[in-house]
Amino acid sequence: MLDAFSLIVPTDPTFESLAPELATRYAELAGGSPADAQAAGAALRAALARVSQGAVPGEHVDLAFRPEAGGVHVDLTCAGKTETINVTIPVVKS
Repeated sequence: MLDAFSLIVPTDPTFESLAPELATRYAELAGGSPADAQAAGAALRAALARVSQGAVPGEHVDLAFRPEAGGVHVDLTCAGKTETINVTIPVVKS
């Protein structure tokens, strides 16, 4: 089973691919197929765009990743905005 972890990512465009790439790999490690992993990365990319919209320079996004029975859960917070994504993985490794 994967460990839960937190990550802080600057809203600077230089770092915009970091969290989605991490979500993709995390879903793979959780037992997801390549399609599951890509879905996790795409869902996180979209959620990240929504919560960081209007962010001023120097702000960051707090991300909390955790495995769940049947998938991956990520909470995102930026400047008072929050969002959660859940990616279902049909068969999760234990």
